[in-house]
Amino acid sequence: MVKGNLLAGEVRLLRMLTLALVGAAYTTMVFGAYVKAIGAGMACPEWPVCADGQLVGPLGDPGVAAEMVHRSAALIVVCTGLLILGLLFVRFRDEKRLLGLTIADALTLGVQIGLGALTITSTLQPLIVTSHLAVATLFFGITLLVALQAWKVKAVSARAGATAAATPSESEPPASFG
Repeated sequence: MVKGNLLAGEVRLLRMLTLALVGAAYTTMVFGAYVKAIGAGMACPEWPVCADGQLVGPLGDPGVAAEMVHRSAALIVVCTGLLILGLLFVRFRDEKRLLGLTIADALTLGVQIGLGALTITSTLQPLIVTSHLAVATLFFGITLLVALQAWKVKAVSARAGATAAATPSESEPPASFG
């Protein structure tokens, strides 16, 4: 396969990962709002653990359960984002706009994670809580742009890729013998 040709399976994987990222980001925001609405913002009073050094708190407590769903969805966002970044660097480097948007999304996510930690460690200071929501909204918007851009990526079929690999393109110099 000629470097630069993207197979349909690779493009499909990228698109599915970006849709998963959109869904996970949305879920994280919805559960963050739910945690706030039920007054459970401090149900897990430590970060990144829940309480007393335990990663997961008592799930029988509805506030803790909601916070754990929020944190779990955020973890899915991070993992999916890392998968997308890795895929882009390995197979989609030529998609400069997509790569740039994804890097901007990752940087925004880094800020968002920091604000999530500060939300807990500041015991829900209103400016920090509001900033956490504002950056979540920005992250979600950029994530939508990443997904839309992923749907613009063109793929070649495996057969076309094999043909391209066997046939030099017009931009490649002819092979020299001798």
